[in-house]
Amino acid sequence: MKKTVFKNLITAIACFMLLAGFSSCSKKDNDESSPSSPDGRTAKFTVTVTNAPESAYISFVMVGLTNNTTDATVWKVNGVVQNNEKTVSLGKNNFSGNTKTYVIESIKPLSNISVGVQCLSPGTASYNISYKAEINGVVKADNKDVTVTANSDFTHDYTY
Repeated sequence: MKKTVFKNLITAIACFMLLAGFSSCSKKDNDESSPSSPDGRTAKFTVTVTNAPESAYISFVMVGLTNNTTDATVWKVNGVVQNNEKTVSLGKNNFSGNTKTYVIESIKPLSNISVGVQCLSPGTASYNISYKAEINGVVKADNKDVTVTANSDFTHDYTY
């Protein structure tokens, strides 16, 4: 089951990146609900995972593209710039140590922003996640202390 979920997630990310690449070549209309500079939008995501069991499947993937196709460094994670990365991917291993919260921020204006989140608990144990998205300083999603169980996963795809 994990392989199928992971395979579907990778396929979805690849399709999004292809679509984003094609759409970044066209003129982008301004979204009046989210004011941005002519170059793009800023993004800040805060994710927390607590008490994840060994059987948990956790995936947070952030993709950001600028108007300049040669820009490869667009994110920082917990204040550390991620050189040559347009994508940040956090999985269960990222949350198994002392760090339970990650803050992912854009360091350049982004024309395309996509986030895929999938948290599953195929076993009997539950765990909690929080996901907050801020675009241009405006909160777009704020899911606090969501309990993930075998019957209640947290699977979402966001485009900002």
